[in-house]
Amino acid sequence: MSSKKNSLTRFIFILIDGAPYQIFKELVADGTLPNIKKYVIDRGSIKKAVSVFPSTTGPAFIPFFMGLFPGTANIPGIRWLSKTKFQNPHRFLRPGVCSYMGIDGVSFNADLPAKPTLFNFFSSVSNIYNLLTSGCPPSKDRTRFLKPLVYTYAHFSHQWKFVHAIASRKLLKAVEAGDKFVMCLFSGVDAYSHFSHTQSSLVIDAYREIDQTVGKVCRILQQSGDFDNTLILITSDHGMTNTHTHIDIARHLDKSGWCCLHHPLPWRHNARCASMVSGNGMAHIYFKSEPNRWGERLSFERLSQMGVVETLLELNGLDFVAGQSEDGSIIVQKSTGQGKIAYANGMISYQFNRVDPLRYGIPYENLSFRDALIQTYDSAYPDGLVQLWQLFQSERTGDLVLSAQPGYDLRARYEYPEHHATHGALIAEQMVVPLAVNLPIDTEFIRTVDLFPTILSAFGYSIQDNPIDGQVIR
Repeated sequence: MSSKKNSLTRFIFILIDGAPYQIFKELVADGTLPNIKKYVIDRGSIKKAVSVFPSTTGPAFIPFFMGLFPGTANIPGIRWLSKTKFQNPHRFLRPGVCSYMGIDGVSFNADLPAKPTLFNFFSSVSNIYNLLTSGCPPSKDRTRFLKPLVYTYAHFSHQWKFVHAIASRKLLKAVEAGDKFVMCLFSGVDAYSHFSHTQSSLVIDAYREIDQTVGKVCRILQQSGDFDNTLILITSDHGMTNTHTHIDIARHLDKSGWCCLHHPLPWRHNARCASMVSGNGMAHIYFKSEPNRWGERLSFERLSQMGVVETLLELNGLDFVAGQSEDGSIIVQKSTGQGKIAYANGMISYQFNRVDPLRYGIPYENLSFRDALIQTYDSAYPDGLVQLWQLFQSERTGDLVLSAQPGYDLRARYEYPEHHATHGALIAEQMVVPLAVNLPIDTEFIRTVDLFPTILSAFGYSIQDNPIDGQVIR
């Protein structure tokens, strides 16, 4: 961001859950989002940024607020299992198995590493609907009691308009009160996309509601004299793709002789493996190392010898299977070829046999993380090398990680309402998000994990003593 930091006094962060970059950009261009264009983009920039793998709510919030990848934060998905701790025979006690979609949602902040968040750097804050509240005073979490009620009702009634209306009122009130940092999450785009498709009339109306609120926010800032001193950032945690086919991973493993533990059945007796799906586009798969013991992570080579990899690759619509090799590298496998991601001395390399499963088409040697982003930015798997590597840094990551092709997801049962759009996978349409900001940005290569240090730098804060994954962009 350009150097306007000495005059910045306030920060408004609007997160649109599930807004794909291309759709958002088209809505700006065709006049559907006039306020965002006038007050934000025309004064600054619209860029595309690469989210994280898994590209799903929860893990994908961590980069914005802490500058960390999900693997670094040890929260590798919206659902996960810890093989080293999941030993209780009743399989209920945390932290052995987790789904933030259920009661474990209240533990999301407790599971985060003990590091500062954006909330810790501002004197007066407001949080609206965002589940990442670490550092936010409870009294300033303006929807902490309301969210469970309204989200539950909206989920089963498919009525998200009033959820947006509440968010808008809370946001305007916080802006009028002069809070220095206001974070507001709008969930309607994601919810309606799952319910219908990514460009249904319900989804477009949700975008319009957000745009109208942005206009009101900016007019309040103009009236108070704060408009020129306020950083306004509008972005998303992940993209979305429409879905036509559901793959039942758990049932496939059951039929292959592996009794599969999965949500909402995490207490299945005699389970030999577990499937933990995130965003429905990706899944962690865990296998017992012994009949009565989950043990440590199994190597890709051992799982291949067990026939597991081949069994999974039989599934139509499954994009790839990834796992950790005996030498610590990450293997990406398709039926047509295998890739290998190696990391040493801060540099990342990539080799492949037969057809490149990530479709880069060329091997890479000793790339910095920055260069790895640049080389793969406009590919079918943007930042795929770094994203696969970071995910396996979490001890809670599966023995295998699955990613679905566009049009498919990895959960066929227990999903109400039936999902007609998907996220979570490594593919570009789900990984790339819009970044609209009222300050110019020169760089063309951005990760969402870069926004945390960039925002703090814009306000004059130094984070040199706080190791993170992101870096300041200009």
